[in-house]
Amino acid sequence: MKKTQEIAEWIESNSTEIIENIDQESVDVYNFLKTEFKKSNVNENYLFQFIFRSFYRIDNAGLTPEFKKEYFKILEQNRNEKQFDFEKVLRKLYSFPNRKGQNTLQFSFATKMFNTINDSMSIYDSEVARMFSLSRPFQSEFEIKLDKYLDQLDIIQTGYQQIIEQNLLPETIGLFDQTFKDNKLSEMKKLDFIFWSAGKIKTRLTKKGDDGFHTIEELDEIDRKIKTNAQHRL
Repeated sequence: MKKTQEIAEWIESNSTEIIENIDQESVDVYNFLKTEFKKSNVNENYLFQFIFRSFYRIDNAGLTPEFKKEYFKILEQNRNEKQFDFEKVLRKLYSFPNRKGQNTLQFSFATKMFNTINDSMSIYDSEVARMFSLSRPFQSEFEIKLDKYLDQLDIIQTGYQQIIEQNLLPETIGLFDQTFKDNKLSEMKKLDFIFWSAGKIKTRLTKKGDDGFHTIEELDEIDRKIKTNAQHRL
């Protein structure tokens, strides 16, 4: 796992491209979802459900209508919960097989549910995880896989808190606020957007590896080679 300081330095050095990779529509849609969640029963708000599923790509995950119905039912039921019970929620959703008849642990979607309830909690996303040199657990056992996911989420959450407390991304966050004026986002949510975009760019810089992606260490090695070659040309 890379140290938060090193990750922040890379993001700061690529801040312009990272912010340009985030569109205004995404910020506006997120704020719309937060507003609708606060003022309505989302279990009956089908516009909210449609936009939520589209924004978070739930409709692209091969999940059944029964799963999606239960997902929004759970979201509404948990709107006032201070402590989000990941195991309880995920076990319930696990009982709904996907379109292939497989029972799957949808951890990322659970964090997106929790973030809707409390935006001081980070989202687990493959792009964000990649920035911390993390990858999805390969274990098939529910309990082991969930524990590993929760450990990774804690690493991301702790990293974000360190960045906020030590002000490690002043240029990037400043540029974010300048670009998306009056964005009304929490500092944690800004980091969600920034790290998602950074992960996309980090991947885009190189060709894909055997599993579709290079590790962060491999990408750093490529960065070092590029800088070395540039110095030799001077």
